Amino acid sequence: MPQPTDTDTFNEELHETADLLRVVSAIHDPQELQRVFSQRLRDISDTDGYIALSRRGLGEGEFKITRQLLNHETIETNPVDPWREWESLTVHSGGWIGGIIERGEPRLFSDLQLRGDPVLGDQLAGFNSAAAVPLFDEGEATNWGIMLRREARSFTQKDLHDLLMRGNLIGRMTRNLVIRKEVESLNNRLMQQMQEIAQIQMSLLPERTPSVRGLDIATSYLTSDEAGGDYYDFFEYPDGRFAVVIADVSGHGAGAATVMAMFQTMLHNHAHDDATPGELLRLANRSLVSKKLDGNFITAFLAVIDPTRRHITYANAGHHAPLRHRANGSLDQLALARAAPLGVLGDMTFGEDETTLDAGDTLVLFTDGITEAFSPEPTREMFGMDGLRRSLEACTGMPGCVVDSIHEALYAHTRSRQREDDQTIVAVRITE
Repeated sequence: MPQPTDTDTFNEELHETADLLRVVSAIHDPQELQRVFSQRLRDISDTDGYIALSRRGLGEGEFKITRQLLNHETIETNPVDPWREWESLTVHSGGWIGGIIERGEPRLFSDLQLRGDPVLGDQLAGFNSAAAVPLFDEGEATNWGIMLRREARSFTQKDLHDLLMRGNLIGRMTRNLVIRKEVESLNNRLMQQMQEIAQIQMSLLPERTPSVRGLDIATSYLTSDEAGGDYYDFFEYPDGRFAVVIADVSGHGAGAATVMAMFQTMLHNHAHDDATPGELLRLANRSLVSKKLDGNFITAFLAVIDPTRRHITYANAGHHAPLRHRANGSLDQLALARAAPLGVLGDMTFGEDETTLDAGDTLVLFTDGITEAFSPEPTREMFGMDGLRRSLEACTGMPGCVVDSIHEALYAHTRSRQREDDQTIVAVRITE
């Protein structure tokens, strides 16, 4: 019978390694990967026992035994999950394993006869050969694998080389899976937090669009993938006047949502019969500056409308001027007394403007998520004020038509239902 050649042996080992990598590449759980690797290790290298240890996050010379598989049954099932049990694992130092770690390089033990070890005791008394291989992470031997056989002098230098290469390859794959699970867990927590933030934001907006005699109102608030800071609100005065505010907090996430909540509280606290738009913005700005927002600021437009007189008084803090869709179909933009955003400078004053609206005129308030929406690559053109104007040219001016026309034009421009920033519209029409 012909004896196997070196080429036959090499091809067999190559096939075994390739098959091992093929199998583990489809595994997404680090514990399952280690179970499969332990089983294959037993089959490929005829291993009778296996010890894994880690020095991650521990002091000099310290280690934890993360797996101790000393028979074929435990190698097959690999029941230990060190990632879940890490905190309960005992910290060791010294002994036979401590010497391996201190030397810090791959080693063969041909006549082990280990008894009375301060860490392992007599647990390895039945094993007479061992191969210890370091598993590197960021240049350090953070983990170790120790393969055991009962027969003396049964590991060769070639075995040690193969185990070192295979062990580090699987160790790197395991580490990547652990990082992946950590990232997935973090993303899940972040998504939950973002959902909570979005719920808080929605709770700050009016529960329903108000019904006001002499006015017809429609609103739209579409959020981006990341919680932003758009805000709109309404205030009704006892004398029949009606206030509308639209605002945009810089940034996204929890910080923007917190600043928006502060702004809403400030407006509600200061709104009263004799508070003019400029005064409301001045009081809110003073409170925001005192909170030292560290770079967060708010742009805002606030108007008080007298439906009976069709008169509007308004003030602005760095926000876009609303468009006016006139009853005759023409478009213009309200003149504004410009001022800095809220939360930037100290005791500022905010000038006020006023005008009279005609029956059928519609004010279109919006945030920059509308005008700063971009078309797809490669053009990346901004929707801009021109796009907003075009979206309203064929519109009747009815608030519902205003909202729908802007949405249709935005989708035609971006070709996407996803948004890089919140998009808010408030349309207020003077009725007959």
